Amino acid sequence: MDLVSVRLAEAPSDPRKARLVAEVAYDDRPGRPESWWIEVPAEHAGALSVSGTPWLAAMLPLAATLGQPLRLRVPADATLLAGARRILATWAEWYRERFPEIREVPVEADALPAAPAAASRREVAGFFSGGVDSFYMATANEDPERAGGLPRIDRLLTVWGFDVPLDAPEEFARLRSSLARAAGELGRTHLDAATNLRETRFAQARWGNLAHGCALAAVGLALEPMFEALCIAGTHYDGPVKPWGSNPETDALLSTSSTRVFHHACGVARREKTEWLTRSATALRHLHVCYKTRTAENCGDCHKCYLTMLTLELAGAGERLETFPRRADLARVARMYIKSNAYTRLYRDLAERADAVGRPDVGRAIRRSLERSAWLTRGLAAVDWLAARRGLWRVARAVRPRLLATALVREKG
Repeated sequence: MDLVSVRLAEAPSDPRKARLVAEVAYDDRPGRPESWWIEVPAEHAGALSVSGTPWLAAMLPLAATLGQPLRLRVPADATLLAGARRILATWAEWYRERFPEIREVPVEADALPAAPAAASRREVAGFFSGGVDSFYMATANEDPERAGGLPRIDRLLTVWGFDVPLDAPEEFARLRSSLARAAGELGRTHLDAATNLRETRFAQARWGNLAHGCALAAVGLALEPMFEALCIAGTHYDGPVKPWGSNPETDALLSTSSTRVFHHACGVARREKTEWLTRSATALRHLHVCYKTRTAENCGDCHKCYLTMLTLELAGAGERLETFPRRADLARVARMYIKSNAYTRLYRDLAERADAVGRPDVGRAIRRSLERSAWLTRGLAAVDWLAARRGLWRVARAVRPRLLATALVREKG
């Protein structure tokens, strides 16, 4: 896998944007390179880096997934080159049994010469999707006890092409408008960038387990001359730190000789973060947690929406759910199918919280959902067993939809 070249270009559809383009070639697709790009407002074009540094961060997850050596024909930062090799070794160790296709691969690149120290302070950027984690980072940044060692964030950076796809410009415009207002209310400036990474072969890398920390860092490092630090909000915590695509260990290794990458709030439970946000009218006015619809809206029906709505309900903010279509319906909560272990733990914690704050009705609804989900998971496992047996697959095909008819959330959710 090769980084063939890096160049600056005008955004073809918007003269107000500047585009940084990388040409990426693959060992198993000779003669079929792809163009990966990152766009920023044209006034920041002078800060775009034409080095291999941001693309080294971006290409790591796919190289590990494909098992192809990573060769950069454009020099990259020496600190990140060392960090990249450690990240690859870490991933290979983490996922040796679960995802054996993820491999440690060689990285071949020339190192950039050491850059002179910056004459003045540069900005600190925080990635800002509008979700619980990033709103917590932005608001807790002002509290010395919760800032977690982060420098003060100057600018909140939202990326189009991750949660909201590039083929939904109207939706991103709505989200951007909301988050820009939120940034202003929080005393920060706002910057929106766009990238086609998830529309390239990069999408073959596991977004959750492997790729999203690198993708965020790549966008920030595209503006490396502008930022002395990049802050990534940690995702929910429900026990010992686990292998994940954004992790305090690997995020820090995405730092360069001039830009440090921070991972914020490792060890702070998602419920605690959500409860903290009840102190911020701005957060409650602009909170955007839902990735299911891939729009600017919260659907109000997925696991993540319900988890947030119920947590805010228990914190006494149920009447302030301005960005959700409705308050949580406990009858619907009781019928949710909660499949993943992570959400099972989060909802179990929430049931205990409901008991503690005198809302046994919420606790009962969640426990009914967890009991139903456990039964449904066992039933679906039996259906899968039948489907693998000759002559019984028709039975499995008939039974599966009947089992899922009780679920209000899609099975894959």
